[in-house]
Amino acid sequence: MDLQRVVQEMRPVIYQAGRIAMDHFRNVKAERKADRSFVTAADRAVEQFVREELHHRFPEHGVYGEESGHHRMQDAEYVWAIDPIDGTAPFVYELPVWCISVGLIHRQKPLAGFVYLPVTDEFFWAVDGGPAYLNHRIIQVAEPREMGRGSCIVAPSITFRGFEVRYEGRALSFGSAAAHICCVARGKIQGGFLKQVRVYDIAASAMVLKAAGGVMRYLSGREVDLWELINGDQTPEPFVIGHPQNAEQLRQLFFLREFVPEPPE
Repeated sequence: MDLQRVVQEMRPVIYQAGRIAMDHFRNVKAERKADRSFVTAADRAVEQFVREELHHRFPEHGVYGEESGHHRMQDAEYVWAIDPIDGTAPFVYELPVWCISVGLIHRQKPLAGFVYLPVTDEFFWAVDGGPAYLNHRIIQVAEPREMGRGSCIVAPSITFRGFEVRYEGRALSFGSAAAHICCVARGKIQGGFLKQVRVYDIAASAMVLKAAGGVMRYLSGREVDLWELINGDQTPEPFVIGHPQNAEQLRQLFFLREFVPEPPE
């Protein structure tokens, strides 16, 4: 796999997808899917555009999109995971923290990730074996520190339901798993906690985080394996992100009391 070709081919595609999304932004009529989460015309238009571009440029690859499901997945060695609007609720509520997330996964590992926030024009990207970038600047996760009162993490708003939490620092929530992970990758926020996401939510940002020196680790201690989620399953348990040492501290600060399903967006 020529990853430099992947970058050259895909960066213009992602930027164009951002322009398509912006044509809909602040003029949205949201619908509810069967699971009661939001979907918009922008979700469908962006995914269709990206999927068609991938079929044209990488015809041998499988594609898994949030809105259109699996395409050409049988025996595919490489799979693209697309979340056309990660953070549809912020998109509907006219907030700026939503993104287009497109990641390439090999059977053993992520190979490329592209996460674009069109409103702020922030483009996070990385390929296997290289550094992580925010636009043209190399980024790295925050250095190890005591994850106490002076620290900050990103976490969904329901994190503190159903958990015994010993973390005493600040927690922020933006409504987008990919944006959460990229915020940690850029190094200003020390870590994060996520739960109940699917592979298209995190495939791209997982590559960015890995290239920035971070990890994604379940509370049980096992590393998150994207290929295990390629059939559409949610992550089987909550996980933490950040520098390996920060993530390990966080893993010791959250204890599941009971399963609390994620409410729809």
